[in-house]
Amino acid sequence: MIKFLKFVSAAVACTVLFGCAHPISMTPDLAKVQAAGATPIAKSVGYHISIANRGLEVTTPGGGGDKVRYFPYKDLEAGLYKVLSEVFSSVTKIDDPKNDAELKKSGITMLIVPDIGTTSSSPSLVTWPPTKFSVTLVCTITDADGKLIQNLSVTGEGAAEFDEFKSNHSLTAQRASNDALAKLISALGNAAEVRR
Repeated sequence: MIKFLKFVSAAVACTVLFGCAHPISMTPDLAKVQAAGATPIAKSVGYHISIANRGLEVTTPGGGGDKVRYFPYKDLEAGLYKVLSEVFSSVTKIDDPKNDAELKKSGITMLIVPDIGTTSSSPSLVTWPPTKFSVTLVCTITDADGKLIQNLSVTGEGAAEFDEFKSNHSLTAQRASNDALAKLISALGNAAEVRR
């Protein structure tokens, strides 16, 4: 009881003084990122995340008037690579999509560039971790010459209550990431334009 009162006091003080932004992680559970028995598409694909996006920190609402902060692209990159490895036979990280020599050397037939959007919220007045979180992944897919093949968009949702996230403040974000990645595997695997 004393620990809980200290936690509440600290949370209230933090809100009054700073409007805290607590660090969390969106890093997914990679063991759950799997294609359900599908044979990988026989294509070599690349993906590109800019240096600016890798370092991008985002702040969104939590509970108790506080906020949470995290790095969407850095946290999700390993998950994105795992998705592409589940769907395609070969995956390469591309540092500069405008470098024709790099693209040619990699031997890729498609380049995938993700755009990540997030939201979070919580009705709680005394706990700061979000009880709801969403991750939207929009993937722009082009051929090696930069011609648009397709845009794919999926949204993952995550939810948790206090008893679940009291030992893992990132739980809703991680659940949303896993949901988004699972949907991306399905969308890529089913996209006729991607299979051509």
